[in-house]
Amino acid sequence: MTDTQMNQAVTFGDRRRTAPGEGASGDISPWDILRGIWARKEIVIVVFAGFMTLVLFWLATATPTFTVETRVMLAPRTGEISTFDIDVSSPLPDSETLQSEIQIMTSRRLIAQLIQDLGLGANAEFNPALRQPGFMDRVVIAFRLREHNPVTDIEEIANQVLARLEIFQKSNSRVIAILFTSTDPRMAAAIPNRLADLYIAQQIEEKANVNSEATRWLAHQIDELRVKVQESEAAVEDFRTESGLFLTNGSTVPQQQLTDLNSQLSVAEADRAAAQAKLSNARNLVASGNAVNSAAEVLQSPLIQNLRQQEVALRAQIAQMSETLLPTHPRMLESQANLADLETQIEKEVYKVIEALENEARVVNARVAAVRENLNRAQRRTAQLNQDDVKLRALQREADTNRALLESFLRRYEEAKARAEADTQSANARIVSRAQQPTEPTSPRTGPTLMLGAAAGLILAFLVVFLIEVFARGFRIGEQIERATGMPFLGLTPELDPRAGARAPASDLIRDPNGLYAEAIRALQGNVLMARIGNRRARTVLVTSSVAGEGKTSTAASLARVFAMGGHRTIIIDADMRAPALHLALGAAPLPGLSELLTGRAAFQHVIRSEPGSPAHLLQAGSPLANPTAALASPQMQWVLSALQQTYDYVIIDSPAAMAAADAQVLTKLSDVTILVVRWSSTSRQVVAHVLKLLSAASSRRVGILLTRVDIKRYRRYTDTVIEEYPARAPRRRLALR
Repeated sequence: MTDTQMNQAVTFGDRRRTAPGEGASGDISPWDILRGIWARKEIVIVVFAGFMTLVLFWLATATPTFTVETRVMLAPRTGEISTFDIDVSSPLPDSETLQSEIQIMTSRRLIAQLIQDLGLGANAEFNPALRQPGFMDRVVIAFRLREHNPVTDIEEIANQVLARLEIFQKSNSRVIAILFTSTDPRMAAAIPNRLADLYIAQQIEEKANVNSEATRWLAHQIDELRVKVQESEAAVEDFRTESGLFLTNGSTVPQQQLTDLNSQLSVAEADRAAAQAKLSNARNLVASGNAVNSAAEVLQSPLIQNLRQQEVALRAQIAQMSETLLPTHPRMLESQANLADLETQIEKEVYKVIEALENEARVVNARVAAVRENLNRAQRRTAQLNQDDVKLRALQREADTNRALLESFLRRYEEAKARAEADTQSANARIVSRAQQPTEPTSPRTGPTLMLGAAAGLILAFLVVFLIEVFARGFRIGEQIERATGMPFLGLTPELDPRAGARAPASDLIRDPNGLYAEAIRALQGNVLMARIGNRRARTVLVTSSVAGEGKTSTAASLARVFAMGGHRTIIIDADMRAPALHLALGAAPLPGLSELLTGRAAFQHVIRSEPGSPAHLLQAGSPLANPTAALASPQMQWVLSALQQTYDYVIIDSPAAMAAADAQVLTKLSDVTILVVRWSSTSRQVVAHVLKLLSAASSRRVGILLTRVDIKRYRRYTDTVIEEYPARAPRRRLALR
């Protein structure tokens, strides 16, 4: 057999669903899983029935519980006076506020009050000390691992109540739901209602405390402010008295004095200017030689005016006398002397007027200086008073502020007292729905529980079967084999009924030549007959398996008998020289065989014998060899097979399991076709894939796979392929795969 002929070897009826090399990634399909579940419907029924039994047992033994709900709605805060928000609308409670109120409802203080009001400490449902110890508790107490506590602490009772209590916010609302679960319907309704009442009562009490505390705080602040107002106003008056900042007609006395002095200074300076002007005019007249008599002050002098009149009269008399008397006349001289005296006297009076003007100017200057000095002193005093006025205004502002704050607190105090009286019995929450005593338990509910249990039971049953199928070790149908390995599926052999009395599968061919097993072997024979090596048919057939116990020896013996009974010259070789079993499958005694032929210790005519049940010839394994693999790989083995092919139509070789020794890899090179026997639903798929890799590495030809020991009844559930058995009245029966 040339390498070209070996490469031209074809499969025997290739019925692959996927291309070679697709690998194990596609070995499970959803359809296979569904068929696997259907195939294991007994498991589905058993698991479902067991689960429903547990559900029914739980329904029969479970203690009924009652769950009732009370609803409380939080209202805006309107009576909290400590914030002084009387004129501001109160905001609605936010999510954080609602969660805080929920924590208050579950506080130990309220739960302890609830336990006391309803007497839950005397109820065995909430007080573990009143319950009868269970079996495990009695065991623990008996071995003194835990002391029996006849009295339960209030904290443990509170924990029991809280474990049955559920408080939560209704979605998108300000309503808080209080749910309680109890075996007693009366307690199931009484506990949430009482808890809601205690919560509202606590709010009212806390609000009253807040109002009382706020009122006391306001009263204390008012007393302190009264003292501050008195002290600040007294400080203003004391400073005003000390500084002299008294108000008269809207201004202080120094300010009025300063105004008066300014007026006086202006008048004095005007008088001084007038006096100096008069004096200067008179002096200018005297200095210039002009008649000072023309001065206004001189003309206005009564004495000078009288002297002037006398002078005029005397001058008139002298003029009259000069007409009759001589200048030397005594009367003329006397008159002239009197006139000179008058002029002298007038001149003296004029100088007196000038001196008076000088005195007046000096007096006016002195008065201006005095007024200016007084004005300067008044200005210095006013500057000091201005600084004092700043301090006075600061003290006045402090006093005004204290008084305004006092008046504000007094107003708030009166408003707070009025609101406290109005809001004494109001709370920030109200009960919108009270719990009613239930008439039917909320758990367990028979109808929904059975429906849910049935659904869960089905899911569990299908899940169990699904896991069994997913983690199943072996192959069940040919589609799985071809999809997972890419190798052709050659058929199957059924599991023989041990009650039929057959000693070995090969013997069933003789006992029942038309039975299911015989038809399965004939189907395998048909696949072998269709195998071709180039232009000739395949004549050397290797039968092997992955591990021992899969039925390779029985399959090889049965195939050889079918070929021989069909008129083909057939020889079967037992190549398993480690643990030969072919003679047992054929019912022959152990004799020398292949090992003696390969070592030259015997010839063909000495080792080839007819097998007892058919016209086929048998070449047994013979005596053990030290290295069977080397013997099978030797040229002598190739010569033996070549010689046998010249004499026989078909050479059937039974080799050791591929995972036990390398003999199968050696023999697959020497064979035209290889049949890998796989035990149905038993041999691991990973092991089969590994063996196929070993055989493919040893030979380029494909390997056909045969399922053995198939449970036909279960097999029908996994595939659409119909396995039919012809009726018993027919002359013969056959296995048909459609």
